[in-house]
Amino acid sequence: MTTPRFSRNYVLVITADGRNVVIKPPMQVVFEVTKSIRGGLNKMNIQITNLAESKRLSLVKDAEQRKIMPIGLSVGYQDRIELIFKGTIHTGSNSRQGPDLLTSLECLDGGEDFLHSFTARTVEGGRRAIDAALEDMPNTGTGKITDRPVLTRPKVLVGNSARLIDDMVGPGETWYIDDEQLYVIKDNEVTSRLKPVVSAATGLISTPTRDNKLVTFETLMNPTVKIGGLASLKSATAPHLDGIYRIKTIAYSGDNYGDAWKQTCTGTLAAGTKTI
Repeated sequence: MTTPRFSRNYVLVITADGRNVVIKPPMQVVFEVTKSIRGGLNKMNIQITNLAESKRLSLVKDAEQRKIMPIGLSVGYQDRIELIFKGTIHTGSNSRQGPDLLTSLECLDGGEDFLHSFTARTVEGGRRAIDAALEDMPNTGTGKITDRPVLTRPKVLVGNSARLIDDMVGPGETWYIDDEQLYVIKDNEVTSRLKPVVSAATGLISTPTRDNKLVTFETLMNPTVKIGGLASLKSATAPHLDGIYRIKTIAYSGDNYGDAWKQTCTGTLAAGTKTI
């Protein structure tokens, strides 16, 4: 194993068989996390090297097993780390690669409720309909919910709770689950006023690009930049793209012993947006 990169830090917490498994450096982890406000489920694939046998075996899981194993990954530098993924393990397996034993986990944010929740009730009021479906998603909390249209008639809800929420989202709105919290926001809304600066001084890598109004930039790991939020881009090589952006997707890539410790973000100009 090579030397860990200076100042990188993470904490991985997994609950398995009724106890917490806490994994920290110098244990090697390699991960990919994809997050989006475009609906669907955020995902994480993570590989842990040379866990103790009892811990390795406790993390084995097939996709069809109804075995709930919560997992959370926080990353950053030295003593400044922030959560970038919270969810449950969808599948877990072990393998050998040369002298190393690898534990590979595929994880979903909100996956248990998305796949298995069910609602059957009649409600009144637009916001009440979403709240009712969310009540049947026991592992999902309430994030930011935009104003809902007023319903003049009772609404009958029968079916998978997450899909019912999807049916309630109107034109110009999107819903997503982030760190096991439900968000429903309009295209001109953001979830926080915070505008972290992304520049060469704060970790901007290479030159930002623009394609059909969507700007993509790559930065060293910066968990303060979040989907559904804002970022202030300042580029020395592409100053024409400087501005405040509403972040739509983030792809995190990390290896505390390798080259990867970064995130790729896409967003649109945030002119006219408001915070909910």
